[in-house]
Amino acid sequence: MIQVMCVLLLGFVSAESMGRDFQILRHDTNRVEMCISNYGMFGLTEYGTPGCWWPVGSGHNYIYGAGSWFGTIDSLTGDTLVTTWWWSSEFAPGLDGMSVSHPCAIIYMYPYNWPPPVDTFPMAPQEAVSHQDSWCCFNDCDSAYHTQGGRPIGIEFYQTVYVWDLPFLQDMIFFVDEIKNVSCHTLFHCYIGLYMNGEIGEWMNADERFSGIIDHKYFIEPDTIAVDNVAYQWDLTEEPGTPPWEPGVVGLDLLQTPYDLIVGMDKDGDGILDQYERDSVYYVNNLPQYLWDADNDGVPDWRDPSQWPQRGMTALKKFFFPYPETDPERYAVLAGYDYLTGAYEPLDTIPGDPDDQSFVVSTGPFNVSPDSTVTLIFAVMFADIVYGYPFHRPDTAIALIDQYAEDYYNMFWYLYTGVEENKELRIAKCEMRVLPNPVSHTGLISFSLPTATHISLKLYNTVGQLVETVYDGFKPAGVHESILNTRNLPQGTYFLVLETPEVRHERSFVLVR
Repeated sequence: MIQVMCVLLLGFVSAESMGRDFQILRHDTNRVEMCISNYGMFGLTEYGTPGCWWPVGSGHNYIYGAGSWFGTIDSLTGDTLVTTWWWSSEFAPGLDGMSVSHPCAIIYMYPYNWPPPVDTFPMAPQEAVSHQDSWCCFNDCDSAYHTQGGRPIGIEFYQTVYVWDLPFLQDMIFFVDEIKNVSCHTLFHCYIGLYMNGEIGEWMNADERFSGIIDHKYFIEPDTIAVDNVAYQWDLTEEPGTPPWEPGVVGLDLLQTPYDLIVGMDKDGDGILDQYERDSVYYVNNLPQYLWDADNDGVPDWRDPSQWPQRGMTALKKFFFPYPETDPERYAVLAGYDYLTGAYEPLDTIPGDPDDQSFVVSTGPFNVSPDSTVTLIFAVMFADIVYGYPFHRPDTAIALIDQYAEDYYNMFWYLYTGVEENKELRIAKCEMRVLPNPVSHTGLISFSLPTATHISLKLYNTVGQLVETVYDGFKPAGVHESILNTRNLPQGTYFLVLETPEVRHERSFVLVR
């Protein structure tokens, strides 16, 4: 009875028009309010209206439907097969063979009905790691939901969503999609894609623009921001309201894609051949210990996917009416082809005139053997466009937000979300960090303690004067975070000093205005 009440409170709905039970919930614990579903869609309400608002509570629209695509070429017939969310979904809630009305084929959201039942879903997480985790699964194995002559591929999606209510992560949501091959044969020439229809502001208007950032460095003094694998849409038309408001920009960043490891090559230029990137024996026998953890996040590089060559964003395609309706047309989009002309034009980054624009961002090709999984991690991000500010174009606006998503994924992701067998190493090795660095207004201090102890955390200026005691007291063992508020401090260089009875750590950072 308690389980049923929790589901009702979360907003379980049934839609006979879709031919099956489905569920839509809202993530809303930071500044992003976004609908998610248990059938491969996000950013759309149960009423078919735009389902993503930013800032939370404002009613300002940003997405009018988004969802997962997965494509492959059948090795026996040569057919191109694509499973999509496209206003109706070819995914069904639950696992292969599970009834769509099964009481467990729902979304689990912390803290309401968390965790997912491990006896039904042994692959599901059991511990929440963000301020508002959610988890669900869906599959494409029922031919009744495939349209335009398509048929099932044989895949299950396990979707985890992370939302942190931290100052530098308040304008984004993270998705982790693990896709498992549950067919009895290898899937060849596969692509994972994300479709999005951005409707920023008044959703009845068709005035969005679109572009992407493939690999670019932004010099925003005094910092250099490296951005890649980002697609974004924006609107420059003032929207009605009291008072009128200026819409901003919404972006997708592919943070982790399938690996791109080729024997004999060094795809990421780190001096380690691809075949040794995940080989701990190679590191121990050939590299000094200080090179075992290049990003100093406490996770050895042979277990850290952020340090391995990846496919990245291989196609970025925008389209208007007529839309790609058949599996061959949709596979062409995933592979970077113009589905109308057949021309290979993988990256549509030149902004056109404002219009009702949709896009697909994809990564591939790759193969997936039976019972194997591939992972896609991405962030959905939001930013204001401050008109009149010389460096604040749509691309720099989203780049300033994207740096936090990238830094968190690269430096903190596996500290908090996995690699449990390495937990003791992480706690013992991880030193104090300040993110971001430079800091403009508010930062995050992260540090770890191998044992429970008394600590003092103090802030000093460059002449050694004590500026502030951030914390003084007892802390248990583990990883800890503390907000660093610098709004009343002049710009310059500062030093954080963490002291325990056994050790002393120092970390400098730069404050800019």
